[in-house]
Amino acid sequence: MTLDQLRTLCHIVECGSLKLAAESLHKTQPALSMAIKNLEAEYGFKIFNRQSYRLNLTPEGKPFYRKAQELLLNADQLNSMGRHLGEGNEPLVRFAYDLTSPHALILKALKQCQRQYPETELHVLCKSRFGALELLQNGQADLAVGPWWPTLYSLGDLDTVAISHFKVLLVASPELFQPGEVTCADQLKPQCHLTVEESGLNFDSENLMMMKGLRQWKTQDAHTLKQMLLGGLGWGFIPEHMVQNELIQGTLVALQPEDMEHTINGEIRLIRRQEQTLGPVATMLWQSFVTANDELSLS
Repeated sequence: MTLDQLRTLCHIVECGSLKLAAESLHKTQPALSMAIKNLEAEYGFKIFNRQSYRLNLTPEGKPFYRKAQELLLNADQLNSMGRHLGEGNEPLVRFAYDLTSPHALILKALKQCQRQYPETELHVLCKSRFGALELLQNGQADLAVGPWWPTLYSLGDLDTVAISHFKVLLVASPELFQPGEVTCADQLKPQCHLTVEESGLNFDSENLMMMKGLRQWKTQDAHTLKQMLLGGLGWGFIPEHMVQNELIQGTLVALQPEDMEHTINGEIRLIRRQEQTLGPVATMLWQSFVTANDELSLS
């Protein structure tokens, strides 16, 4: 059995006759007929019923044809991947982003990457609290998108591009605090502080919290944190875009104590390590964010 024989089989089925298939493939009818007879002789059953004018698949020929279609599709995909890799394109790109990041911009860039390089596998990793940057530092991601402060340059030689802004709010359920009720930080102390576990980066520590001695419950991701806040288990900081609807509906309340920072604003940046040479796919992904940022600046 050869791929050429299987292609001949599929073409005959699609065209409905030897004549039309031969014209389409620019081959003679006897050549196509011989290819099918060789297949039938190899496996010992008839693929086509030749008793009528139109060639019809036999009961045995139908599942054989379906498997032939599947095998040809796999062969085409393998051929496409071989050419893709032969051109120096990466088989895998690992992209990490923080939950504070703009999802619409990220999905637009990923879709462009998928269209231009469909053979490259993309691992998309969503993290909280500098987790994306930590993956980049540990060599577990090729590119990262997340919150940025100038002090992060101390982590090493990093290239960054500002692509958006983020806003983190202090919120709680109305079960704990009514709107406008909290005017000072001391009012928060009787309730539990809910937070995402800090990353392994040396600057990311609960020591940064201005209030000491608080009862804390920690979770590993911001989505669980949101559910804990909605459940009235405590108060905490969370990206604004994750709770916009809840704030409008009143199922969460923004807290604004006068003596502590209750809103955190900052930049979202695309980040890569300078010592790592990006392949064509990762370079295209990087450039798509730069282009989107330029378009945003011009609008």
